[in-house]
Amino acid sequence: MDNTLTSPPNIVLIMCDQMRHDAAGFAGSHIVKTPNLDLLAASGVCFENAYCASPVCSPARASWLTGLYPHAHLQLKNYGPKKAGKFGCYLPHDRITIADILKRAGYRCGIVGPWHLGDDHRPQHGFTDFWCTYRYQGDYPDKLFDYFDTEGVDNLYLSNAAGMTKYGNTLEFGSITDPRQQRTTWTMDRSIEFVEQQDDDTPFFLFASIKDPHPRILVPPQLLSHYQEDDMLISPSFRDPLDGKPKFQLRGKFRIPSSVTESEFQRMMTYYYALITHIDNQVGRLLNTLEGTNTIVAFISDHGELLGDHGFTEKCLMYEGSVRVPCLLSWKNHLPSDFRVTTPLAGVDLMPTLLSFAGLQPDTPIDGRSVAEDIMNGQQPVDQPIFAEIASLDAIYFNADEPEQLAAHIMIVDGQWKYISNRFNIDELYDLKSDPDEMHNVVDQSEHQERIDQMRKQIATMVGRTGPGPYEWVLK
Repeated sequence: MDNTLTSPPNIVLIMCDQMRHDAAGFAGSHIVKTPNLDLLAASGVCFENAYCASPVCSPARASWLTGLYPHAHLQLKNYGPKKAGKFGCYLPHDRITIADILKRAGYRCGIVGPWHLGDDHRPQHGFTDFWCTYRYQGDYPDKLFDYFDTEGVDNLYLSNAAGMTKYGNTLEFGSITDPRQQRTTWTMDRSIEFVEQQDDDTPFFLFASIKDPHPRILVPPQLLSHYQEDDMLISPSFRDPLDGKPKFQLRGKFRIPSSVTESEFQRMMTYYYALITHIDNQVGRLLNTLEGTNTIVAFISDHGELLGDHGFTEKCLMYEGSVRVPCLLSWKNHLPSDFRVTTPLAGVDLMPTLLSFAGLQPDTPIDGRSVAEDIMNGQQPVDQPIFAEIASLDAIYFNADEPEQLAAHIMIVDGQWKYISNRFNIDELYDLKSDPDEMHNVVDQSEHQERIDQMRKQIATMVGRTGPGPYEWVLK
């Protein structure tokens, strides 16, 4: 392994939206076909236990880019065009991203795909060399929608698009009839354009932001032949009655109605997995373009997808399917091949790790830590607790904007134990070793009270490090 740096490496961060941690061949799936990502994992490092910092899009993305938990970066809920300038709905301009630092270090920085952190059409936070973003909320013109118009193809991402299927409130899906209708393909086309424009003497940072497999799920029909409904494995917790769990979960927006049959859900799953295979195909195109260059490639998802766990689709809950994500790092001749990291990786750790590879470090205190030295040497990083934070479901889905609603839940995972402090509901404690499906909340069992007290102290220490900001309630 060559650990000496002769010139600054290029960095490509490929971020999906709502991809499950286990929905890939490299993650152990015998169903999902991801040959290009499997090769990426074989050529580098796979983090088997990576967690997002918040199981919802904007706060999670802000944490991946800043190395800060939501209480510190203050992007507390999803951004949307009607929320411009509202507290908690955008990433403040004084929060420093990885691109801010790389830009000052001489990198050419670009983004393709959703920004989702405020002012979607305004180049910002270091991404000033190539700002090729699109909005995906609302029916109005943007670069992606304009592309569909220019190409003369139907825009299947419009809310009233024909031919879509949705069972109850599960993930909406359909097929494309023209390759130009697929947004991941568009994102990879523009990403390859960015790379091919590059001056060989200037390092670059590309944030390839892929909106899929977030619904609407639109799939090239030929990929569906790889997946059979009868092969789809329904989650063991699919019909979880949520006994002994916080009552707010019962009114979750994406709780699967009892009218949705298992066979219907399995059909939807075939589209979800086929879309991941499409993502894999498109990522393979970008990887081929990068072949022979001095480039670090990171592949992650902003957060996970419940896909039937506990009777839900989507995210926003602290269950494993929602908070765990796939995470790969590859850097030829510098990182070991086929190295499996079992130590949990926090949703704030990737930013400082990528900076370390470039010989840089954050300008200001952050929550994350670099694991670059450990993994370059083929060593497991020292284990440490993992945290996640999120606003209430009322704030995320039902427009509640009271300040306390923007900071409602905080999770810690320490070893086999997961504790969730819920501001307005009962708390949760799960033994991930004996109860990996998180069916039994044991928070009220007396033998765990000392452990819970300790985990509460760990949360207080964490939020006090760069906050506590709106999570001051956990200190009381």
